[in-house]
Amino acid sequence: MSRRTAAARTLGSGSRVDLLHLLQSGGPQTVGDLADRTGLHENTAREHLQRLVLDGFVHREPEVRTTRGRPRIVYRAITSQDVRTDPVAARRLEDAIAGAALSRVLLAGYGRTVESVPESARAAGRDLAARAVAAVQTPSPRPAPDLPPEQRQLDALTAHLDRLGFDPDLEDEPLRFHLWRCPFLDLARERPDIVCSVHLGLAQGVLDAVGGPVEAAALHPFVEPHHCVLELRAQVPAVAAATTS
Repeated sequence: MSRRTAAARTLGSGSRVDLLHLLQSGGPQTVGDLADRTGLHENTAREHLQRLVLDGFVHREPEVRTTRGRPRIVYRAITSQDVRTDPVAARRLEDAIAGAALSRVLLAGYGRTVESVPESARAAGRDLAARAVAAVQTPSPRPAPDLPPEQRQLDALTAHLDRLGFDPDLEDEPLRFHLWRCPFLDLARERPDIVCSVHLGLAQGVLDAVGGPVEAAALHPFVEPHHCVLELRAQVPAVAAATTS
């Protein structure tokens, strides 16, 4: 089984996603704490946590204590500090962020009108993109400061799409990415309104976080059976536009 397949299966469990979210938002916690907060039996929570540990989303370690006594074993989510020293952890963390965005929309979508789902999905992706950028930029060399903003944006988005497994191919004219693989293919075929909108939101958030003139305008799913297109748009500065008019 590939690393990406294992990660997808790990994050395919709602209980594991809930546990990971609690660790990401609440810091290190014991099995008992997490079982109480989720309503899971301790043994069930422990099994889910072990799966998260094995697939690199969570660390298991002794609690740091300042008093006497045997330290408790706590679990904590992988952090950006871990990512700085482990590029594999960077990919896993970004998988987790993308999976969390999808889960957020799927869990919150019940009872909403169909028209609101794509916008909610885009918003979830954008909200989480800043975390992805902050976490995964450090392991790779930072772009040269003299690179134009557009190039910095495209470099960051290329890295983001590649880490998620899209096999991206950038076309300059028109400005767009050809995406030859989808890490959530089965779900995307069933609910492209959710999956593709989340990925569009993530792309928009990455570009916003880096800063510059490039925007993600649209994601066109399945223009061919295994081929999607991410349409980009470069905003022309007002001064430049006035000069050329």
